[in-house]
Amino acid sequence: MSNGEDLRPPGEQPESLSQSEAAADAGSETRAQETSAKLDPAGFVDQAIKVITNPVGFYRSMPKSGGYSDPLVFIVVLAVTSGVIATILSTFGMGLRGDLLSGFAAIILMPIMAAISGFVGAAIFYMVWKLMGSDENYETAYRCIAYGSAIGPVVTVLGVIPSIGSIVSAVWPMALMAIASIHVHRRSEKLSWGVFGALAMFFVVINLGIERAANDMDGELENLRRMMEQQSQ
Repeated sequence: MSNGEDLRPPGEQPESLSQSEAAADAGSETRAQETSAKLDPAGFVDQAIKVITNPVGFYRSMPKSGGYSDPLVFIVVLAVTSGVIATILSTFGMGLRGDLLSGFAAIILMPIMAAISGFVGAAIFYMVWKLMGSDENYETAYRCIAYGSAIGPVVTVLGVIPSIGSIVSAVWPMALMAIASIHVHRRSEKLSWGVFGALAMFFVVINLGIERAANDMDGELENLRRMMEQQSQ
């Protein structure tokens, strides 16, 4: 009999192999649990509610690192929710110029645009925070922006109210970024509210201008439609 011959019964596995398999199974189970936690819809709802109702508490406890997957999925989920709300509103002739087709398109386009704008917006605000003296990295800036998207569904609903929606969609996000500036980036309240307050006023002017231009265009299109109907009679 050779020295390397295995004398264990056929059904018995080496102890080292059993330990390796057990460790691998434990690792797989842990990863599965982590993935399930990351994709937990209830967790997204809880986070969104906290951002809306207690933004100071949320940003105080927000992890500054941990990867991009969680905040990215959060952005996409909230964007899909906003798209569904926009579609429902469009069936009643509200929002998105009252176009049902635009409402359905929003379900597809909103998540894509939100995912892209999240990274772009984070780059812009990363530079803003750097100019304000923050030592935090880009990932932290991205997380601040990503979780701020929790207000998206509410802003979508308010968007059907003339002027109010445009104002809220400009002021509320900047207020959240001011809070993040104070409690995540450790900038002073005076500096944070000054910078993001000024940005809020800038975006209010832009949003109201866009809304007015869209309304004027709708009026011109309606007049053109009536003229064509009269000529066809």
